[in-house]
Amino acid sequence: MRRPLALGVCFAFASSIVLAQAQPSPAPPPPPPSPPGDAEPEREPEHAPAPPPPKPAAPVDPTRGDRMRAYHDAMLKRRLGSQDGVTERLSERVADAEALVSTGRHDEAIAKLTEIVEHPRFDASAETPEGRAALYLLGHALASAGIHESARAYLRRSLAAKGSWEQYGPYARRAVRRIVEIALETRAFDAGLKDLEVVPASAPPEVRAEIAYLRGRAKQAAGDPDGALVAFAEVPQTSRFWSQATYLSGLIQVERGRLKEGEDLFCKVADPKRQDQTVPVFADERFFAVRDLARLALGRVAHEQLRHDDARYYYYLVPRDSDRLAEALYEAATTRYEKKDYEGARELLDELKGLKVHHRYEDEARILDAYIDLALCRFPSADAKLQAFLKDYEPTRDAARRLGQSERGTFALLAAARSGADAAGTDASGAAVTPEQLRAVAALVRVDPVYGEIAKRRAVLDRETSGLRLTIGMLGDMQRSLATTGGVRPAVDERGDPEEKANDARAALDGVRRQIDELVQARAPADKIAPLAKELAELEGRFGRGSVAATEAAAAEAAGRDLPELLRADAAYAVALGREIEGTRSELAAAEGALAKDALRRLDLRLSRLLRRARLGRIESVLGKKRALEVEIEAINAGYLPKDALDSLDAARYLRDDEEYWPFEGDDWPDEFVGSEGLK
Repeated sequence: MRRPLALGVCFAFASSIVLAQAQPSPAPPPPPPSPPGDAEPEREPEHAPAPPPPKPAAPVDPTRGDRMRAYHDAMLKRRLGSQDGVTERLSERVADAEALVSTGRHDEAIAKLTEIVEHPRFDASAETPEGRAALYLLGHALASAGIHESARAYLRRSLAAKGSWEQYGPYARRAVRRIVEIALETRAFDAGLKDLEVVPASAPPEVRAEIAYLRGRAKQAAGDPDGALVAFAEVPQTSRFWSQATYLSGLIQVERGRLKEGEDLFCKVADPKRQDQTVPVFADERFFAVRDLARLALGRVAHEQLRHDDARYYYYLVPRDSDRLAEALYEAATTRYEKKDYEGARELLDELKGLKVHHRYEDEARILDAYIDLALCRFPSADAKLQAFLKDYEPTRDAARRLGQSERGTFALLAAARSGADAAGTDASGAAVTPEQLRAVAALVRVDPVYGEIAKRRAVLDRETSGLRLTIGMLGDMQRSLATTGGVRPAVDERGDPEEKANDARAALDGVRRQIDELVQARAPADKIAPLAKELAELEGRFGRGSVAATEAAAAEAAGRDLPELLRADAAYAVALGREIEGTRSELAAAEGALAKDALRRLDLRLSRLLRRARLGRIESVLGKKRALEVEIEAINAGYLPKDALDSLDAARYLRDDEEYWPFEGDDWPDEFVGSEGLK
C-alpha cells in the first residue's frame, strides 16, 4: 500500500494549488497609467455604536505545509513511506525538476519539488546550494503555473532563509526578480513590496533597482505622481526596468501638461543612437517594445503641438519589424493630412496597405483615404471609396450588434480576437452572421487588456479544477484501499462515484440553462420559459443543499490525525473548494461578459461614427462634383477648354458654330522643310 498512501501526500499539495486560485478577484484594476478605481468602503452611521475591534485571525499558510507534515507524521506512525533519502541525490533531483520547469511541465516539477521541500528532513539540506535551488524553483514553478499566493510564500522563505544573501545571494536575487514579476502581473504592488521588506539595505544595486521600480508602480497606481517620479528616477540604466521607468515618467509628465519634460524623457528611450553615446542599457524584447511606444509617444506629443514634420520623423523611427508599424503609419498619414501634405499622406497610406495585415486602424484608414481624395478634388474616386466603405462596414456594425445580443457568440468571438485564431470557426450560434462578418468584427474589435487577464485567470481556474476532480477520485481510491483487506479496490461499487454524480447534476443544470438561453434568443413566449426557470431554481437549490450536507457530514467524520481521518478531512475540503470554485467561476464569467459586451459596444459606437463620416463625405463629394461642373462651365464661357478635352475627340462639343479646332500634330510637318531632300 505504499503507492496509494504516497499519493495522499500529493493531494495536500494539490489542494494548495486550488486554494491559491479559489479566491481571485473578479476584475483586476485597469493597466497603468490610469490608477485603479477602488470603491470606497461603506461608512457606519454616526449614531451607531463603534463596533468592537476584530480579533486577529490566525495566519494561514498558503503553502499548506502543515497538511504535508501531518501526512508525514501519520505515515511515520504506521511505518509507511520513506523518512530518509531526501538528501540523497538531491542535486540530480533538483536538476530533473529544473529541466521540467524549462520545458513547461510545471505540474510535474511542482510535485517533485514539493516532495523535497516539505520533507521533514529537508531542513538539514536547506542551507546547501541544492536546497536553496529547490526552494526557489518551487516558487518559480508555482508562479509559472499561475499559483501566485503559494509561489510568494515559498519565495519569501527563499529570501528570509539563513545565509540567503551570502556570496552575492544568487537565489535570493532571483527570488526578488520573481516576486517583482508576480506583483506586476497581478498588479498587487503593495503585496509585493511587503514581501520584499526582508531584503537588506546592503543588497546589490540591481536588486534595489527592482524594488524602486515596483515602488514607483505602486505610487503611480495610488495616485501619487510625485512619489512615482522619485521612485522611477532611482532605477539606473543598467536595470532591466530602466526603459519602462523612463517611459512611465514621461507619461506622468505629459498627463500633467509638461510636454517638454515628457518629450525629453521619451527621447532617452527612443533615440536610435543613444547606445553609441551613453551607457548601454539592458536590452531585451521588452526594451524594444517600450522603445517603439516611446517613439509613438514622441510623435503624438509633436502632433499635439502641431509640429507635423517632427511627428513624421518620430513615426519614421518605428522599425519595419515592429508590431506598432501599422499604428505609426496611420498616425503619420494623419499628421501629413492635417498639414495639407496630401501626397505625403497618400504615400503613407499606400505603404500601410502594402503591409497586407489587419490592424486596429483599418476602418479609420479607409475613411482617411477617401478624405484625401476629397481634398485633392478627386470626387469620383472619393465617392467610390465611401460607397465601398458603407457597403462593407454597415453589415459589420449590424453583425457586431447581433453578436452583442448572444452571450455565447460574444465569448467565442472575443476569445478568438484575443488569441488571434480564425473567428469564422467560433461558436456564434444564436446570431445570424456570416463567417466573413465574424472575421471582420474580430479584426476590428479592441479588446480591453483586463479582459485578457480575467480570461487567463479563468483558464488557470479551469485547469486546476480538473486537477481537483482527479484528486478527489484518487482520495476515493485511497480511502477504499484502507477500508479493504489487501488494498484491492472492489470491482463493482454499487454506491457509485459521488464526484461523477455531482458532474452529472452539473451537466443537467447546464442543459436546462442552455434551453432557457435558446428560448430567450428565439423570443419564445414567457409561459414557456417560466416553467423551465422554476425547475432550474429548484434543481440549483437541491444541488446546493446536497453539497452542503455532504460537506458537513464528511467534516463531522474527519477528526484525528491518522491517515483515514486526514483523507476524509481532505475529501471534505476538496468538496468545499469545488463549491467555492463554482462561485468564483461565476464571478469571473460575469466580469468577462461585462467586458466583452463593453468591447462590442465600443466597436458599435466607433463604426457608427465612421459611417456617419462616410455619409457626410459622400455629400461633400456630390457638392464637389457640382462645384467642379460650375467651374468648368465658367471656363468654357471664358474661352478655355477643360484640360481633359485638349487633344481629344470630344473637343468639338465645346466649340461654337463659328469656331474651329485644329489638333496638335507635332513639330515635323513635311511641308515646312524645303530644300532638305538630299540631306542624310
